[in-house]
Amino acid sequence: MKPSRGAVSMAIIASTLNLGLSRGFNIAKHLSRSSAGNALTFRGAATTCSTPFRRSLHSTCFIPTDGESSSPKPSSSSALFSAPAATASGASDTSVNDDQSKEIEQAARKALTITGSLPPPCDFGGISYLDTSSLTENHSHRVLFILGGPGAGKGTQSERIVNTYKCVHLSVGDLLRSGAEKKDYPHAEMVKECLVKGQIVPVELSLGLLRIAMDEKAQEAGSEYGSRIFLVDGFPRNYDNVEGWMEHMPSYTSVLGSLVYNCPIEVLEARIMNRAETSGRSDDNLDSARRRFQTFHTQTEPVVRALEMTEKLQAESNESGGSQLHIVNIDATGTVEEVWDETEAAMNAYVKNDILTANMNLLKAIEGGNLKAFTALCDEQLLVESGSKTKKSLADIFEWYEGPISDGASSSISNAKVSIQEGIKALVSYDRTTKVGKTVRETREWRHGPRGWMCVSVRREDL
Repeated sequence: MKPSRGAVSMAIIASTLNLGLSRGFNIAKHLSRSSAGNALTFRGAATTCSTPFRRSLHSTCFIPTDGESSSPKPSSSSALFSAPAATASGASDTSVNDDQSKEIEQAARKALTITGSLPPPCDFGGISYLDTSSLTENHSHRVLFILGGPGAGKGTQSERIVNTYKCVHLSVGDLLRSGAEKKDYPHAEMVKECLVKGQIVPVELSLGLLRIAMDEKAQEAGSEYGSRIFLVDGFPRNYDNVEGWMEHMPSYTSVLGSLVYNCPIEVLEARIMNRAETSGRSDDNLDSARRRFQTFHTQTEPVVRALEMTEKLQAESNESGGSQLHIVNIDATGTVEEVWDETEAAMNAYVKNDILTANMNLLKAIEGGNLKAFTALCDEQLLVESGSKTKKSLADIFEWYEGPISDGASSSISNAKVSIQEGIKALVSYDRTTKVGKTVRETREWRHGPRGWMCVSVRREDL
């Protein structure tokens, strides 16, 4: 009797994980367990939330207020603009026949839950964002697919993303090439043959290696940054990859979207031949490059169209009209800096979700007088310095920054603005109006650290 696809898939993944066991990995945890550049400013209108109100400022904070011009002249270290995401540009030809359209729609509908536990977009002071609380609670990996033809610059841009945003870059190609050279890897010859011929490697092999790499990085001891985004480079490459991902990955990942680098074959060929002089890669030759580009054009581009349709279908089904998944097409024909400008804008749009989630959760903790939740979202040094000056208790520190717990009063949040700098710093500013009509401009400074995004200071000005 011919075994089912599921049985074959799990058998191959099991054999892949056995390799990890021989290297000292704890495989049980992988099988049992159910994130200097330009600044991006997001602006919004008004929303309502219930929070307490602080009468005065008791914090040292060296940050600009919203009294500054809303459209300052960009500099080499900061550039403010009011766009929630990068504009799609340089997209490849999207013309398809009826059969292809049906196949794309079928794949798109199957991928509707690729974003995992992410809820539909919500609002913070007029800015649409995704509440990522469930990802943190469920220990779900935040994932971005990095796609583009051979030589499109995926690796170059990914390196800059990692340096700026402290993401984790996992190239499926690198994982497979590494596996192909391992003598104790049972599928080494199969992988090597696929790479040389420019063919797609079976999805079970790719996902088996990817799962090990993601879990090991997420649980790495001594990491300076928590809740990092995983950049999965070169995946998914075809419908089979998407089907495999949906079969094995959604229970512990959330795909935020994809950065798609578009570039014509003439430019790609020139780049690859230049790279071949120093890369030492067996597939860096003209024939292999053309086969790989053809594979990308015929198999991966339809996947991009399907993911774009998934985004559209999610938006249509959500009352807010927004989607959880966001696909960004980037014109990769320009210089490294030009491509980086678009990449950075897209990354800021993804990162703002974690920042606004943290800010909203902090306001909820303040309103409820939840000292534990408040402490979990504040930088430790901030609390230590505040308490040591007057030997205050945590409750006193809470009141010092946020006002008496009993003063919690419903307030509206409006005119929100988020400015992200250097990938790991952010300012969140908004107007807060209490139920008695008093309004202030509140600005919180955030930094990305071992426990995710932490509030390091707060400033308020009467309006």
